[in-house]
Amino acid sequence: MITDLLLEAANLMLIGMATVFIFLLLLVLLMTLMSKVLRRFTPVKLADKVIKSDVNNTGVSPAIVAAISAAVHQYRQQHK
Repeated sequence: MITDLLLEAANLMLIGMATVFIFLLLLVLLMTLMSKVLRRFTPVKLADKVIKSDVNNTGVSPAIVAAISAAVHQYRQQHK
């Protein structure tokens, strides 16, 4: 009786683990395929322009960056 229950439990465990493994394998394969398709049909130069424009249009002036850097440096010096 106990042996039958243990065999049934092992069988259910293997079926469950196989199902999860197959699902994750399909997920990885579909994500890889989608990545390849998007890379093929999406122009790279457009993505580079978007990234460069985001970096250049932050709106923070160099004076503000210098003031923040000086304040952080002063705080670190006082709180060693």
